Amino acid sequence: MSRTEAGVAVVAVAAAGRSPIGPVTNATWAWSVRRFARALMWTLPAYAIVYGAVTLGRWDGVAPLPYLADGRVLHLVGWVVAVWLGLMALVALAGLLAAARSRRSAAVGLMVGLTGTVLWLPFAALPGDTPVYGLDAHTLSLAGGAVYSAGWVLAGWAVMHSRLFSKSDGLLLMVAAPLVGIAGLLVGPLQTVGAIFTLAAGIGMSWTAGRHVPSVQTAEETRAAAAAAGTQAVAAKVATTGSVT
Repeated sequence: MSRTEAGVAVVAVAAAGRSPIGPVTNATWAWSVRRFARALMWTLPAYAIVYGAVTLGRWDGVAPLPYLADGRVLHLVGWVVAVWLGLMALVALAGLLAAARSRRSAAVGLMVGLTGTVLWLPFAALPGDTPVYGLDAHTLSLAGGAVYSAGWVLAGWAVMHSRLFSKSDGLLLMVAAPLVGIAGLLVGPLQTVGAIFTLAAGIGMSWTAGRHVPSVQTAEETRAAAAAAGTQAVAAKVATTGSVT
C-alpha cells in the first residue's frame, strides 16, 4: 500500500462523517461521480429516441431550419432537447470512463462534442445564404456538424477500448456519429438511421453501466479493515524510515 492509500485509509476513519456512505474522501467523491454518471447514462437512449422522433420523415437536413420555415415549434424544441440530451450523454460517458484506459479519449470527445454544438446551434437556424464573417451560415452549420460528429466518434472509440462496455456498442456509436451529424445534415433520413444505431448502443450501455458499477456500502467491518490497513502501513513506514514523509 502506498503512502497516499494509507493516508486516505486513516483519514476515512478519523474524519467526521458527512456523506450518506461515510466520510468525505477521494473514494466517496469518486463513488458519487460514478453513481451520477451511471444514472445520467440513460440520457443516451433518450437522446436517440427524441432525435429520431423529430427527424423521422425529414428529407431536408440542416435542422432546425426546416422546422422554423414550416412553423413546427414542437419539432424545433424537440431538436434542441435532443442535442442537449446528447451532451448529457457525453458527460455521462466521460464520468464512467474517468478511471478506464480510454479516459483521455472520452474527455477529448466531450470537449470536441461541446465545441461542435456551440458552432452548430447558432448557425443551423439561419437561412443558408446568410453571410457570417465572409462565410455563410450553411457552411458554418456543416462545420459544426462535422465537429459534433468527431466528438461522438472519439466517444465511440473510447467505449470500444474501455473494456467496460461491449465493443459493438462503441462501434455503433462511431457509425452513428456522422449520420446524426454531418451526413445527416446533407441527407435528412440519415439522421433517423443514426438515431436507431445510437438507441441500440444506448440501451446496452445503460444496462451495462448499472451492472458494472456496484453500490458501495461502508459497513463497520470495511471501515475497521481500512483503519487496520492504514495503521499497519504507517507503522511499517515509521519503523523503516523513522517518519511518515
